[in-house]
Amino acid sequence: MTDGTQHQTKTLPAPDSGRHAPTDEQKRNAIQYVRLFWLLMLATLLSSSMVLPWKLIPLALGIAGLVVGIIAVIKLARRRMGPLLPILVSLGLVMTALTTLGLAGMTLLWDETMTYESCMRSALTLDGVEACEAEYLPFQQIR
Repeated sequence: MTDGTQHQTKTLPAPDSGRHAPTDEQKRNAIQYVRLFWLLMLATLLSSSMVLPWKLIPLALGIAGLVVGIIAVIKLARRRMGPLLPILVSLGLVMTALTTLGLAGMTLLWDETMTYESCMRSALTLDGVEACEAEYLPFQQIR
């Protein structure tokens, strides 16, 4: 009992069909952010042993690294670049955050850090280093 009209059935689009596959340019852009993040993280870690006032440089590098790292993770997630790269960048973000937090603490305790660093500069022997650590580092007194 057909009346001669044809019925078209609509197929529902696939869940990801509304999103376009990332272009090569978008993938390169995400990878550039990852490279910049690793460079900033490495620079932060290598320069974190500087003395005050130079300790402000790795602090700024760490803050910049955190911002760029978060942007990189977002870009990687949006571009669906696989699970490994976002996990590695996230681990790098944790390392950068902990280093930056430590540097920020040393900067907030400017006077104490300057006193400790000057004591360590004048310590010529291991006994002198131990004396500075015992006097200025509270967790060393627990031993």
